[in-house]
Amino acid sequence: MGFNVVLGGYMSIKRVAHAIDANMWIPADRESVVTLSEAILRLFRDKSDRKNRQQARLMWLVEKYGVEGFKKAVIAEIESYDRGVKVENTQPTPNDTFKRRELVGIHKQPQDGKVRIGILVPAGRLSFKECREIADLAEKYSGEEVRLTVEQNIILPNVNESVVENLLKEDCLNGESRLKVNPGFIEGNVVSCTGAQFCGLALIETKSNAEALAKKLEELVTVDKPIRIHWTGCPNSCGQVQCADIGIMGAPARKEVNGKKLAVPGCNIFVGGQIGEDSHLSLDPIKTGIPLEEKYLIPALVDILKSDFGAVEKNQRANAYDASETTNGLLPELLSK
Repeated sequence: MGFNVVLGGYMSIKRVAHAIDANMWIPADRESVVTLSEAILRLFRDKSDRKNRQQARLMWLVEKYGVEGFKKAVIAEIESYDRGVKVENTQPTPNDTFKRRELVGIHKQPQDGKVRIGILVPAGRLSFKECREIADLAEKYSGEEVRLTVEQNIILPNVNESVVENLLKEDCLNGESRLKVNPGFIEGNVVSCTGAQFCGLALIETKSNAEALAKKLEELVTVDKPIRIHWTGCPNSCGQVQCADIGIMGAPARKEVNGKKLAVPGCNIFVGGQIGEDSHLSLDPIKTGIPLEEKYLIPALVDILKSDFGAVEKNQRANAYDASETTNGLLPELLSK
C-alpha cells in the first residue's frame, strides 16, 4: 500500500486548476510520507516566489520547473536526507472502480462488533455547547476518540454495536438538536466556508444560509443519492465550489424594488463538479447574479436538482413561492410549517 502523488491544485480568484499528476508513488509508512512532504515544503520555501501573493502557491513552482523537472528536484531533495526513503517512478492504478464511502450515519467497521458513527455538523459550525456534547459522546462511546472529515462533520470510531441504540437516544442527537446521525441526502452533504460573519473577504454570509437553505430543500424535494452543495463567500473558493455537485459562490446581484434596481448580496451557481477517480472541475457558473433570498435562490436550486440530479418535488410544494414581494423575502406560511 502507498500513495500516488498529485501536486498544485489551485482554487482562487487568479485561477482554478486541477492538481497535476506527478507520476510518483511512495509507501504508506510515516517516514516516507513525512520525508516527501518535507522535501516539497523545503523546495517551496527556498525556490518559490513567496513575496508575490499572486504566485505564492505550489502550482506556479511546478510550472516553473516543469512536472518532470520538479519531480527530479523532489527526488534529489529526498536523497539528500539519506533516510532510505525511495520514490517510485511508476505509480500503480487500481483495477476496481472506486466507490466513495458515505461518512455520515452508522457503518460497520472491519473489526467484529464495531461500527463508526458519522455525525452531521450543519455547515461545519459547532457551538461551545455542542463541542462539549461531542466530547461527552466520545468519552462514553468511542474511547474518547473523535475524527473530523473534510466535509466538516464528525466521526466517532470503534463504537460497540451493543451500545448504538443507547447512543442514538442521547438528547444531543434528538429533539431540536442540530447534530444528526441520519440527515437527508442534501442536508448531510453541505460544506461551507467561514462567510462574512468572520471573514473580511466574503461577500455573503454562508454558514447560516447554507444550513437554512439545506433544510428547506429537504422539505421541498426528494433525491435518491447524496448531493454535495458547497458554499463559498468569494472567488477565493475556500468552500471549493468548483468540485461540488452544486456550488454557490458569493457575488454581486441586483433586484428591482419600486421600479429601481438595487444592489443586494447575491451568488453565482456552479453545477457538475466531481471528485474521485473521474474528478473534474466546474469552471464556469451556469447562473449568475442571483439575489441571496429564498424566493429567488430556492426555485433556482430546485430546478437544478430536478434537471441535473433527478429530484422529485414533494407534493408540489416547491411551486408554492409567491412571485411578489414577501415580508423579509421569507417563505409563505405554508412552506414554513
